[in-house]
Order: sequence, then C-alpha cells, then structure tokens
Amino acid sequence: MPLLLVITMATALRFWALGTIPPGLYHDEAFNGLDALSVLEGERPVFFEANNGREPLFIYLVALSVAVLGRSPGAIRIVATLLGTLTIPATYLMAKAMFNRRIGLLAAAITGLTLWHVNLSRIGFRAVAMPLLVALALWQLWLGLKNGHKRHFLAGGLLYGLTFYTYLAARFTIVALAAFGLYLIVGSWRLGIGSWKLEVRGWIRSALIFVLAALVVLAPLMVYVAAHGDAFLGRVGQVSIFNPAINGGDFWGTLLRHVGKTLLMFTNRGDFIPRHNVPLRPVFDPILSAFFLLGLVLCLIRFRQRPEHALVLIWLAVMILPTILAEDAPHFLRSVGVLPVAFVVPAIGLDYLWRFLENRITFEAQTVAVGAVALVLTFGLGDTAVDYFGRHAASQDLSYNFETAAVHLATQANRFLGTGWDGAGLGARGHPLPPDRHLYIVDRLWQDWASVRFLVPPSPNLTILAESVKLPQISSDLGLSSRRCTETEVMLILWPYEGYSRYLSLLPVGSTIAAQEGSLERGDLEKEARLLYITFTATPATIPSGEPEARFEEGLTLVGHRLAAVSPQELRLSLLWRAEAEIEADYTVFVHLMRDGFDTPSATQPKDAILAQDDSPPAGGYYPTSLWRVGDIVSDEHTLALPEPYDPSKHKLIVGFYQLETLHRLQVLDEAGKPVNDHVIVE
Repeated sequence: MPLLLVITMATALRFWALGTIPPGLYHDEAFNGLDALSVLEGERPVFFEANNGREPLFIYLVALSVAVLGRSPGAIRIVATLLGTLTIPATYLMAKAMFNRRIGLLAAAITGLTLWHVNLSRIGFRAVAMPLLVALALWQLWLGLKNGHKRHFLAGGLLYGLTFYTYLAARFTIVALAAFGLYLIVGSWRLGIGSWKLEVRGWIRSALIFVLAALVVLAPLMVYVAAHGDAFLGRVGQVSIFNPAINGGDFWGTLLRHVGKTLLMFTNRGDFIPRHNVPLRPVFDPILSAFFLLGLVLCLIRFRQRPEHALVLIWLAVMILPTILAEDAPHFLRSVGVLPVAFVVPAIGLDYLWRFLENRITFEAQTVAVGAVALVLTFGLGDTAVDYFGRHAASQDLSYNFETAAVHLATQANRFLGTGWDGAGLGARGHPLPPDRHLYIVDRLWQDWASVRFLVPPSPNLTILAESVKLPQISSDLGLSSRRCTETEVMLILWPYEGYSRYLSLLPVGSTIAAQEGSLERGDLEKEARLLYITFTATPATIPSGEPEARFEEGLTLVGHRLAAVSPQELRLSLLWRAEAEIEADYTVFVHLMRDGFDTPSATQPKDAILAQDDSPPAGGYYPTSLWRVGDIVSDEHTLALPEPYDPSKHKLIVGFYQLETLHRLQVLDEAGKPVNDHVIVE
C-alpha cells in the first residue's frame, strides 16, 4: 500500500499538465522526433549522428509514440514521462535488494518527489532512460550477489548493456562497476556471511556472466564505434574541460572550480539552465539536504564493512565525473548517471532517524517515527510542486529556453492548413485538408528550427521558399480591370530581417491582406529577445456594401472599419484600406481620439484635445503603402490606450495619412475629386 501511494504521487507529478508544462519544444527534443520519423520510414541505425550524436533507445521508443500520437511535443515527452514513472518502482526494487524494504520505499518516495527527476520525466531528452536501466541492472546484480543465482547476473548484464543505448554518461558506469569489483577483491570479502552465498572466486565467475551478457547486447554498438569512432566521441571533445576553448588555458583551475560546484549541487547550488532545473535550485530541499549529508556520513562510516554502502559512495564519486569534466558544471543532464543511487543516500539518513525514534521513544514509537518521516517527505513534495508548477512554469526564461516561438510558428501553420498538432493536447488531431489554402514558409525558418520541421507535416499545400522556388511575377500595369478575384487563402511565414517583398507576389491580387508579428525568441546566452517571424495572410476580399467611407489623395481609399473595446482602458480600431492606383511613397496612418467639438489640435485649442493616438505605418510597418497593389484590401489595426472610458457622445475618432519626412497630410477628396479635409471622422 505505501509503495502504491508513492507511485501514485510520482505519477501525478509527472503527468499533471504535461501538454502545457513545459511549453515549447527544444531543438534537442525535436531532433529526437525527427529521427523517430526516420525510423518510421524504415531506417534502423544503432547510433543517430545528427545533432552531435545520440544513443538510440529513447528515439526508438519515441517512434512508437509518434506512430500513435502523431507529430506533437506530447508524443516525445510522454515517453520520458513513462520512463520516469517506471523509475520509481525500479528504485524501490534496487534499494530494497541492496538494503531493506524501508530504505527501498524511502528511496522511491524521494525519487518520486525530487524536482530534478520530476523535470527530467517531463522533457523529451534521452537521458531519462538511464536511471531506469541503472536501477534495474543494479537490482538484478545485487540479487545475484546475495543468492548466487546465475540468472540474476545474466539479467543484470543484459539490462546493463542496454544502458549504453541511453545516454553518453553510461560510459562511466564501467569505471564505477570496475572500482566496486576491485573493492570486493582487494578487501578479500568472504560473501558467505549472512545472506551472502558467494565467495570471491564464485563472484568472479558470476561476474563473467554479467560482463558477457552485457557484451552481447553491446555488440551492435561496438561494431558501430569501431567504424565511426569520431561520430561516437565527437560531442565529448566539444564540451570537455580538456578542450582549451572550454578551460581558457587553465585546466587545473577549471577542474577545481568544477569539483567544488558539483559537490555543492546536492545541497547548495544546482544547475542554472531552466531546461534542466529551476535555475540554481539544489537537488534536495533544505530538510532532505540534511538527511543527504547524514546518509553520506553513515556510508563513510560503514564503507569498509558494508558493500552496499561502499557501492553507493563509489557510484556517486564516479558518476559525477561527466559533469566535473565538462562545461557548465553542475549540469543535471551530464550528471544523470548518479540517479537513482543518489536518492538512496537521504533514504539512509531518514532510515537512521526512523530507527532512532523507534529505539528511544516508548509511547507509540512507530507512529511518531512514521509521522516524522512523513512530514519530511510532505515538505519536499510541497516544495517541488510550488517551485516547479508555480514560479518555474510561469517563468519567461523557461519559455525562451524551450524555443516556444518556433512552436507557435508551427501551430499557426498547422491551424491554417487544418492538419497536424494545433497546440492543444498530447497528440495531433486528424483534420480534412482544405484544398483552397496554401502555406509558404521561408527556408531559413524551416532549416534553422527543428521543431518546425517536426511539428509541421508535409503537405501538397505547403511550400518551403528555397532559392529553387519560382515566384510569380505581378505586372506593373495591373489595374482594377485586370485583377482576378480568387477563393484561395494564402499564408506567408517570413523572417523579418531580410528583404521579403519578392515573396508578396504569392499573395493573390484582390484579396484582403493582413500582416502580423509572430512570437519573440531568445538564445540561451542572449539578454534581449527578438521577433522570430511575421505572417502575411491573404483571404478572399469581403468589401462592405455601399460607397467607401473616404477617398484620399494618391488613390488611397478607406472601405471599412470596426471599433472594439479591448478593455475599459483600451480601444482597437481595425481599418480596411484599398489601393486604387500604384503608390510611390510610404505613408503613415494616424488615429486620434479627440474630445468632441475639436477636429484637429491647434494653437487655440486645449493641449488635451487629443486624448489618445496611434501613429504608425499601415499593417504594423510590414506592408508599407509603396508595396500595395491595385485592388488589394489591406487590414490595418491600431490600439489606443485610453486616459478615460470611451464615450461616443463625448469623443470622436479621426483617421488620416501623412508623410513622415514632411508631416504633410493627404487630403480627403469629395465625389468630384476636390480636397475637403485632411482627415475623416470614423466614429
């Protein structure tokens, strides 16, 4: 029953709001999805070389998930969530075999509630598979050591071999197990004491079974490494502190700093990267940190007499090396190999408290001990829930770190086409593909963002704007008589920092055209966010019946408007413009909210005659008037911040154009083409 409660709690922490927390989809996760798609298409590599090289186990599992759920972040992350959840009972089995049932239960509970593992279980990184297989392999190995049955060594070896298909830190486990074997041999342990049935010679024979079983599983990967060693080891060289680009010419100083930072990660200062952790949060909360230190002391005291305590210390010492020897220490992904053994340490400390209370309190000792331990674990659970689902989930840094802007791009594309993941739920929904819509995405955005390539499925209605794509030519003398009405809807998704006017010829002439800003993105090492993309949409024009609301000089016509109150403090005015002739200059639109009784401010009018205003180029400046084509309907939105509630009986809205360089306003023309004013009253 207690174990079921622990697993239920851990499952809730890992599955709650999985579709929304964390947001976005980091490119490492997206590459796992892209490689999963290649598996579904028939590829069967034992090592994936893209994105600095990755072990395959997680990717093959993601392929199964994508086959069921489609191209979505949830299809990738639910694999991590399931693996992370399974790690809880696996930790229980491991710690129970090594110590006892109580320590097994405590270790499982600590694994379930610790934020490090909760976060790891909710992101689509392959590292999450390693703690599960480590726990299962050590469980079987320890059962073999205790009862002498060869089947446990065989099962343990097979499971251990699989760990090398999870994450690069698994390579250090060879050192950890070799050091533990040396510890047993040098200590001349006679394992026939108590429940131990093997002597050292028998253990060595059984260890050979373990090693051979692991080698059988490892054989395909070893063959690959023999032929592609550079690809297999390439990432190590990039991040190693042996690399002068990382250590800055000071290897020993860098090593000492990394040792200090890594040793403090459990109790004082953890990983600073929002993808891996609530920045700088240590592994354990303050109370569990105290029991972690107590557990370390107990392991040190019992090191020579108790092999299970010795293995815990040896494992921790070796498996923190991947983060010590690489940049950005402490790094919670590179140090993932310490899991779940590290969670046994505070369990040892809590078990000591439990025994202490049982032995020294005579009245209802068991109840007091259980209550004290329950309070410690409850505090840890609350601390994790508040930190992760509270301030971390709301952090803007988290959104940027998971490259949410690219996911917004992808979902906007999918919603337009009516296919793929639309931003809601764990899986992609099937939608009938609208035959009258076409989407264009500029090649830079497609190539630079793996999440876009993964989330946006191929479609005959999708075109990537590479250099080879031929663009239609729009005749310079196109007039109203030659424009062709169309029912086709088109969306362009463009990069705003390069010339994009050549792509506007893809928008059907005579449509209603709207330009909008996309989302902001920011790199890991950058301080300022920037706009990732802009969109142009062309929809069949719907022109209000009757005469235009106003005709301006230069062939600019106001054909309609809509006013909406966003809030008591904000108004939004949507204008529809049409070009009746080609326009050479770029004009600025002004929208002024005036007190009734005043047209335009002058020297004789009060200074507060203009209550609010928004002066800007039309369509946010992304579709200037010099690019307008004859017959286009241009959607233009303006937002006004109000100093007082809007009252149509007391206020009026005026609209017009002016040239920014000269501030000269275009005139409104009457039916005879004569100027009558320099603005039009729309409300």
